[in-house]
Amino acid sequence: MDKVVIYGAGRHAELTAYEMKRNNLHEVVAFTVRNKYLNKTELNGLPIVSYEDISRIHPPSEFKMFIAIGPQQINRAREEIFRDAKEKGYQFVNCIWPNPEFSEDLIIGENVYIGQECTISNFVEIGDNVTIISSKIGHHCKIGHNGFISCSILAGNVNVEENVFIGLGSAIGPNITLGKHTVVGMGCVISKSTDPASVYLNRATEKQSFDSSRLKLL
Repeated sequence: MDKVVIYGAGRHAELTAYEMKRNNLHEVVAFTVRNKYLNKTELNGLPIVSYEDISRIHPPSEFKMFIAIGPQQINRAREEIFRDAKEKGYQFVNCIWPNPEFSEDLIIGENVYIGQECTISNFVEIGDNVTIISSKIGHHCKIGHNGFISCSILAGNVNVEENVFIGLGSAIGPNITLGKHTVVGMGCVISKSTDPASVYLNRATEKQSFDSSRLKLL
């Protein structure tokens, strides 16, 4: 079992460490963040150490790494740390919730998170540094590097290029390409391919002018 340092000290890092332990995937020994984010010394009994000192404290010859941060800066923040840690000599593990239904032809890169309740069809390829949370991925989909997909549905033959964010409850139609750095907000439906750096937002549900005492729920 690999000994792993998780970059991050937030909720996603905490969840990743829990799932690695629960599913007996890897042995998490510490968390790490850059000095400017180092505002506490431990998380759930494990130390949080300086990323600037990580090569000395947990050298890449003995430890592997997992980057567990969200889609900040359209995934560029996670991409930056991933590239920097690789330059330091670290290898990366994956955190994939065990699912016997995953196809044997599934291709997965490194530093990939696939959470519980994900459904992935046949002939799917997932790049490096990708996060997929509670989503359904159709057949022949290709997920590019540094993507983040949250609780969404992708139909068949969708090409998600690098650094794309797909928000909670969105649906992507078949045979579509999402250009690099596309942002699909919560609850959107995409029926055509997108240009790079496109932004799609679904207007939030509006609050009504009356309160709930006037409603009769049958």
